[in-house]
Amino acid sequence: MAVSPLSLALLAEPHSSANRVQVLAEALGVPVVSEPLAADLLLRFTSDHLELCKPGDPELPGALWVDFASPAARRRVSRPGDELLVRAAKVRHTVQPLLIDATAGLGRDGFLLAASGFRVWMFECNPVVAALLADGLQRAAADPRLGEVASRIRLRAANALDLWPTLTERPEVIYLDPMFPQRTKTAKVKQELRLLQLLDQKTEPPEELLRAALALAIRKVVVKRPLKGPFLADRLPSYTLKGKAVRFDVYVGTGKETLPS
Repeated sequence: MAVSPLSLALLAEPHSSANRVQVLAEALGVPVVSEPLAADLLLRFTSDHLELCKPGDPELPGALWVDFASPAARRRVSRPGDELLVRAAKVRHTVQPLLIDATAGLGRDGFLLAASGFRVWMFECNPVVAALLADGLQRAAADPRLGEVASRIRLRAANALDLWPTLTERPEVIYLDPMFPQRTKTAKVKQELRLLQLLDQKTEPPEELLRAALALAIRKVVVKRPLKGPFLADRLPSYTLKGKAVRFDVYVGTGKETLPS
């Protein structure tokens, strides 16, 4: 299975578990290599985590991994009620309501929502991103400071629209964060976003994704947008909460449309 327009491989290093490397390589359909420059993009297990890097590129010298235990990540989830996203997603009179994060990415927003009390089902269609996220969630589950939050999260490495018709429980809320813009040429883009942009990001048309979300969610759909960006699918929200760089468009009165067949 081709997961990137560039060549991708798993790097086998002396400290890596051979079985763990082989299992992931087979799941992703990529080769295992022993030389760092044998592929354009590399996944590798360090002694602590799984990471993605682009070896030999001086403009991308670092690596990308998911770390919910970093000081910045823990600060964000320590007071989730202060976050604009939590205010946008909040529902009343429901204990641990179910929320679907249909475009999970690196999981930061979904983890925040789980910290605020939601049960969160994450969907991520890119298998490489899903593998990085699964590794981060596994480490969070083993961390006494984060285990309770991680226990409220389920991750599916799949396209949300493919599985929504089979769900046994409807979510109170659906959260959408479409990558915007999908491609950018500015040199100021954060390194992690530039690495993600090297992967093959096959996303559903925004009109279809929003329509399906509006049909499935019981209470509301929350969409993250650039502060001055257009409405997703040109659909006017019920209301909007604005921050300094992004806004959250909220659609209430959902569950009245028809799920795509």
